[in-house]
Amino acid sequence: MPGRKQIITAILVCASISVIGAEPAQETLLPLHDGRDAYTPRAAFGKDVFLVTWQSGRTGPGDIRKGLHFIGDIVACRVDKSGKALDAAPTVVCGAADLQEKPQVAFGGNTFLAVWQDARNGKDWDLYAARILPDGKVLDKEGFLVSGGPHNQAKPRVAWDGKSFAVVWQDFRDGKYYSIYTARISTDGKVLDAEGVKVASGGFYHCFEPALAAVGGGRSFVLNLAVGLPVDTYRCPMAQGWFIADGKPDSAPAYALDKKKDSKHGPEDRAQPIALAFGGGAFLSAWKNDASLGRGFGPDGNAALFDDKGARKESLNFSGGQGKTDSKRILDPDIVWDGSAFLLAWYEFVRGKKDDCPMDATFVARVGPDGKTIGAVQKIAGTSANPASAPGVASDGSGLSLIAYERHPETADVPIKVGLRILSTGGK
Repeated sequence: MPGRKQIITAILVCASISVIGAEPAQETLLPLHDGRDAYTPRAAFGKDVFLVTWQSGRTGPGDIRKGLHFIGDIVACRVDKSGKALDAAPTVVCGAADLQEKPQVAFGGNTFLAVWQDARNGKDWDLYAARILPDGKVLDKEGFLVSGGPHNQAKPRVAWDGKSFAVVWQDFRDGKYYSIYTARISTDGKVLDAEGVKVASGGFYHCFEPALAAVGGGRSFVLNLAVGLPVDTYRCPMAQGWFIADGKPDSAPAYALDKKKDSKHGPEDRAQPIALAFGGGAFLSAWKNDASLGRGFGPDGNAALFDDKGARKESLNFSGGQGKTDSKRILDPDIVWDGSAFLLAWYEFVRGKKDDCPMDATFVARVGPDGKTIGAVQKIAGTSANPASAPGVASDGSGLSLIAYERHPETADVPIKVGLRILSTGGK
């Protein structure tokens, strides 16, 4: 019979594993919609269920010599806490003409709200949204218009701010430069700021790629990028952070990137997309620092910790690749607060051995509100046969989280599916 010291040691080891090294549950593959490829899954949690949304399809059948035909729709599937799909087939949230892309979803006031960019007008992007109940019923078939002015309204983000849904997006309505706009949406589907409210704009530069995190009490924080013509680049803020209260943004940014201090850490104009979450009195942001051409950018950082006033406190750097030839640069991050720490997910190109072909692999890290990494970075999915990319994360706020991702097939005749794994840290 083991001694008391051995038993205590075993208990402590098990507790440590449950907190910092918990193994995710087995992979679940969600059902396809109409046999189409699944892209960019995003998730939220409410009323004891996860709702996973994604873009279903992109290009339709036909002779491309006669022009491209787009068929991207927005669909959703409910998942229970064990990772089991509750719907035999995805629910179609929007099946309008042309292309619907980049869905985001949040939960609040007993309902989910999905937002996306929509090309149904046949000429540019507009923003649409739809409410989905926890039982899977879509309250706004084909969605309702959030913003549809001239030119593009695109790349939306959504969060529940404690009073209403806050939505932010990049907007090209003036035809010269992109600006950041926001609008509130009530739980009964009313757009409370019909024309949208301008958050950030530049007289000689673009403001684009917003990220959003709710604070509560009607408040949220927006982080955006900025870029101008090459001659103006060094006069641009490159990145800014703004607080919004009850739909009204502050007149001045709480944060502007210090080029002398943070230019090697980022973010910069190519650092899109950005992820942002709030918890434990702090904000954690992360961004892409890989580039399709060249050596990438921001070599010394791909994340940052901000305090609850929006002040940048620390630059951080995350990577899952451990091989000597791995780039240690991340793509498409997403972040959620799991109740006691941030859960950061991303994918990156991992080679392993020198002669291996790079593959997409999805990783997660838990980060405390002090910016310290809790335990080791974990690989969630991704092999040479089945690459895994574009992760989205959600949590019940008590230590149970869902990581969804594009699970790519070994052969081109098999559609891309949404894969997911459940990770439990026991709220510690």
